[in-house]
Amino acid sequence: MRRIFALATSIAGATAIAASSLAIAVPANAAQTISGGGASFPFVFLQACASDFNASQSNFTIQYTSTGSGTGKSNFTKGTFVYGQTDSAYTSGAPTFGWEYIPNVGGAVAFPINLKNAATGRTLGSSIQLSQTTLAKILGGAITVWNDKEILKTNTRIAKSIPATPITVAYRSDNSGTSNNTLQYLNAWAPTIWAKVQDDFSTAFPGGKPLANSIAGKGNAGVMANVIATDGAIGYVDLGDAKGYPSARVANALGEFIAPSSASAAKNLANQTNIQPDGLVSLNYKVQVKGAYPVAIFTYMLVRTDGKGPNGLGVRQFADYVLQKCGPQRASSLGYVPVAGKVLAKAKTLALEIK
Repeated sequence: MRRIFALATSIAGATAIAASSLAIAVPANAAQTISGGGASFPFVFLQACASDFNASQSNFTIQYTSTGSGTGKSNFTKGTFVYGQTDSAYTSGAPTFGWEYIPNVGGAVAFPINLKNAATGRTLGSSIQLSQTTLAKILGGAITVWNDKEILKTNTRIAKSIPATPITVAYRSDNSGTSNNTLQYLNAWAPTIWAKVQDDFSTAFPGGKPLANSIAGKGNAGVMANVIATDGAIGYVDLGDAKGYPSARVANALGEFIAPSSASAAKNLANQTNIQPDGLVSLNYKVQVKGAYPVAIFTYMLVRTDGKGPNGLGVRQFADYVLQKCGPQRASSLGYVPVAGKVLAKAKTLALEIK
């Protein structure tokens, strides 16, 4: 089910602005609506940012529809969205007008697991430790039961508690940047299993079609719903959508098994400094940093720089608000990572080019 968020400026907020400076007062009904949408990965974060932004001024009303990165990119190109949001780069269909990517928040891709100790009924998901290749084999259908010897090898402490429950792989049915980044990670460690990197997960499976032991869901929320409803399921979603659900500890390049969190993802992203002129960050999925969660990504705002789109001023103000105020104040508490360091410096420069 598609999620849409739009909050109009509160009457109280508009009154406060008018009282502070009559010279710039704007009637509440004059707010210009700015429609945007795309990636579901940052929805929880952008929902909070839009709410705060809309309440802080009366000139613009930001809307954000969670459609998935694929639709976000295509709707931005078509002009259906004034601004877009994506976790992955265009491979085709990029706009012919002037535009750029702005990295506006980061976060972890978590692998939630619905698995219980058969004897006690206690959840095991957050205790499961998976190496890079084991994770690739599970998602690729080469390992199909939880008590497979390869899984037990990295989980000796709880090996006797892991049941012979069949594995179900929950994946995104729609074109998704979360899928794209998950595939980038799998390809970096197991290219012979995962040869394709694309927004469509269904045809990236080994053999080019979904596994017999897989189940598709629309958006990260759909994947999460399938995991919760299916014994033995494992999926991939942003940490915000995981909402504290038990998720795997994944091995990083130093061999540490790290749980997904804002702090562990931040250790990874702080060391991702290969940012391109257009704003894309080339991620190193083998970064060797102690305590760093290995599957962390940036998500990007798609914006116009040609001055021919509607409400460029409002888009620029919102982009700047997300980077410099909402990110530092809200990201960590919502399960995300604020943009910082070299990436933030570049993002702020790019935001100035929005017209």
